[in-house]
Amino acid sequence: MDTGNVSAVISATAGISGVLLGNSFVAVKEWLVNRSRRQKDTAYLAIIVVSHLDRFANGCLHVALDDGTEYGRPAGRNEEEYTPTTTPPEFQPLDIDVEWKVLPKDLMYAILRLPDQKEKIQNTLAGIAEFDDDYPDHTNYFWTRRRAYADLGLQTSDLAQRLRRHAGMPLELPKAGEWCRDEDLRGVVKKIDDERDAHKRRITEMTSKRVQGTRAGIEPA
Repeated sequence: MDTGNVSAVISATAGISGVLLGNSFVAVKEWLVNRSRRQKDTAYLAIIVVSHLDRFANGCLHVALDDGTEYGRPAGRNEEEYTPTTTPPEFQPLDIDVEWKVLPKDLMYAILRLPDQKEKIQNTLAGIAEFDDDYPDHTNYFWTRRRAYADLGLQTSDLAQRLRRHAGMPLELPKAGEWCRDEDLRGVVKKIDDERDAHKRRITEMTSKRVQGTRAGIEPA
């Protein structure tokens, strides 16, 4: 290969290398810019949304603690009927002006589904109320309402912690002896489960006694 051709090849190679290096530099620069923007969007989203989640979890706790009484007496008319004293909390994530797409798919999905889960609870309660003949206690209604919102509050609290971890925010854990919302929520779940179990045992015992009494009544003397 003569000197002219060698020079041409070297020039062409240098030109191609320059273009590739230039494109690589632009790509790396864009990646760094996008990464920085994504980190800022994630941090902003976490700060705003964690606050909304905590307020929603607090609202769930208020409902979970609502046993239909005020000052130890039924909250309904003439202090006779047990009636809810709290309003279910609101959480409208799509009204929050943040970039949801910066979140991992599973975390974003779980947060955005919270309003649907609340609506499902309300629909269940509406069905119970429509056919509820347990006046004035409405025991099953309050069991269902309190436990469902306790569960929803615990789920919301867990999502807030997951979001903090994802964004690198400090986890808010109560110190020994401090009030803990999640402990109160878990306490409601245990209380309702214990009351339901005790109720089932009483029903089983009563049914068994009736069956035994019926058998005794039809047996020959």
